[in-house]
Amino acid sequence: THLSQYLLRRSFKSNKEHNVYPALKLLHYGMKFFSLSTSALAAALLAGVTHAGFPDEDDSRLSLQLTRKLSNNDQKGKHNDNDNTIDLIVKYKNEEGHTFADSFDKNGKGRVISQKRHTETITAKINDMDKLKKDPNIEYVELDVERHAFPNMRGYEVVAGKGGRRLSEETPYGIDMVNPDSPTPRLQQGSTSIKVCVVDTGYDNDHIDLPELDPNTGGFSPYEGQSWSNDGHGHGTHCAGTIGAMGGNDKGVTSVNPDPTKFSFYIGKGLTDSGSGSSSGVMEAVQKCVDAQANIISMSLGGGAPTNAELEQYREHYEDDGVLIIAAAGNGGNSGYSYPASYKYVMSVAAVDSNKNKAGFSQFNDQVEIAAPGVSVKSTLPGNAYASWSGTSMATPHVAGVAALVWSHFPDCSNKQIREALIASAEDLGAGGCDNEYGFGLVDAKAAYDYLSNRGCGFSVGETLGGCNQCVECTSAPTSSPTAFPACPGNEKYFKLSLETDNYGGETSWKVTSPTSGDVISGSGYESGTTHTERHCIQSDACTFEISDSYGDGICCSYGEGSYTVWVDDIEKGTGGDFGNTETISLCDASPTSPPTVTPTVSPTVPPTVPPTPAPVTPTTPPPTPPVSCLTVKIDILTDYFPTETSWTISDQEGNEVASGSGYTQSQTNYIQDQCLESNNVHTFSISDTWGDGICCSYGSGSYQLSLGETTFIEGGVFGSSAGHTFLLSHLGKALVDHSTCDGEVKGGAGEKCSEHHHCMSSMCLGGGICE
Repeated sequence: THLSQYLLRRSFKSNKEHNVYPALKLLHYGMKFFSLSTSALAAALLAGVTHAGFPDEDDSRLSLQLTRKLSNNDQKGKHNDNDNTIDLIVKYKNEEGHTFADSFDKNGKGRVISQKRHTETITAKINDMDKLKKDPNIEYVELDVERHAFPNMRGYEVVAGKGGRRLSEETPYGIDMVNPDSPTPRLQQGSTSIKVCVVDTGYDNDHIDLPELDPNTGGFSPYEGQSWSNDGHGHGTHCAGTIGAMGGNDKGVTSVNPDPTKFSFYIGKGLTDSGSGSSSGVMEAVQKCVDAQANIISMSLGGGAPTNAELEQYREHYEDDGVLIIAAAGNGGNSGYSYPASYKYVMSVAAVDSNKNKAGFSQFNDQVEIAAPGVSVKSTLPGNAYASWSGTSMATPHVAGVAALVWSHFPDCSNKQIREALIASAEDLGAGGCDNEYGFGLVDAKAAYDYLSNRGCGFSVGETLGGCNQCVECTSAPTSSPTAFPACPGNEKYFKLSLETDNYGGETSWKVTSPTSGDVISGSGYESGTTHTERHCIQSDACTFEISDSYGDGICCSYGEGSYTVWVDDIEKGTGGDFGNTETISLCDASPTSPPTVTPTVSPTVPPTVPPTPAPVTPTTPPPTPPVSCLTVKIDILTDYFPTETSWTISDQEGNEVASGSGYTQSQTNYIQDQCLESNNVHTFSISDTWGDGICCSYGSGSYQLSLGETTFIEGGVFGSSAGHTFLLSHLGKALVDHSTCDGEVKGGAGEKCSEHHHCMSSMCLGGGICE
């Protein structure tokens, strides 16, 4: 019933087109006529949603959200509706910051990602994110976003005897494409063993056609109860088979590196057996790969949102640790960026078919660097099985395997030189030179070997840029080499915007305004799930950047994981994505005017006549000067996805209504109202939700707060149909709350005793054992 309500509300009430009716119908009949288990219903539901004709990123994200609703596993990246927690990545500056971050984790201690980089993941209350951000010992806090295995693109593949034993060994067509045996013999493995780490769903260590790894040292899994040496999904085993299935054993298939004595595997189980995981899980696995001295990391996984933590880690591994990182471009069939592939420190791999044509599902953008076979690729599956699968996931291990093969002959070359050799020697496909569809072209092992044989390992490699801008001296020059942005004339300044849209790009628009010229530049009409970079020279008094979402749910994180960052003269001015209708950033060090935090109702040159965040209901006759016996209380309502359901009132001890709020229209938006309440009088704050599910956390992360000065004395969000709080405002300027009216745990106010953060209304227990 809960799941049905969730789907119905998403499909109909939110007016977002998610076409879940077939899945709902299947779920309805399954519940009505059959005694199905939760897992069976999940499989039926996901079959109706994921594979009913939508092989793209948006629908795979929807299926992941549905998986999370059904899953009983404690998967990383999960927002747990039951206890209102969310997984976060925290980078702390020092041990004080580390201890402070651990104090918010539900288990009292975070899970280390990297001690060197001071990063860990914690599971904390949603409202704790802001408290962590404000601490001076914390460098940054960000969501632990989802990462998942790119799905097998059904309809492209030809299934090849899954479960059946092969009578003789077969050479998949992709091996012949990347390392042909004519007109010259196939390139054989060199004398130096190269270690390849496959970060995926695991590895079938008992497969007859794969090298058997040491069960104690051959891999790592961050997921409790799920071993790296068991692949409950199959995706990781399929990718590993392309890199290193054993050749010459008259079994199954051969691979790019068929001799297991001349290369080695390490396995990082970055994803669970369900095929999903989180950026922190992947990062932990990658760190273990580096710790195990891996030369190459192959990742046939990704997601739509970049993170600072990932970028920093992959930069360090590439620039400092000498590791070559290779990842799948994505199966969306659009120009969207997937991560980690689209970080410039990672080689992004596109997929082609046996005729060297780009696969229809292969994503295309300016970070695509190289191509490989990815349509109907035959490889290993758990249980001594084999099958042909399709996806950029299948293309990626071809490139990783070739990199290992070539590097085994040139151990003195750096990871950067191997990368350049691969793209400089690639077979040009599509338009002449490098392009967004194929990158520099089809990877070619023998051509890369010849390239390094002629040049050696002494050549210099230019700046790391990724994509078509990566290679300095390639045989196929990029069709559009990078050009520096021209210097801005006179007093003008250089403006740069990086924008990643969510699943509804058409709702997003932005503008830069000046008090003298109005709108200076603007942008709109974006595709969903795409990244855009804007560069302009703007006049010196263009001081306000404003980004808007017409639906009112920002660009993160309701329907996708969009984001934006703004720079002026290469100095970052602001970044974000999680907002309501609008958000503004000041582009000037000292703005001529103070722009409001929401869209003003008049021209930017005229001061707004209402507070920056107007209350939905304004007192009809506010006193011009509050009396001495009146104390100003701030009521802050953050709406959920269904704001019209929310209303509240404040009544005095005689039952007279003295303040109220309702009629909210914007979801995930702060509505703030200042109300002067008589001191030494008992008041009752009541909040209601007409649907009966509160404002947190089933459908958005809403909340309510009542504050007196800087002290919050009432807060909440998780309730059913209504919640009430009775309080007294003393003439000394303090708020005393009647805790007997509170539901659940009694929380202390400012100055009251505590031993843990959750004992306080402010969620902050200070060192002296008192609430902030």
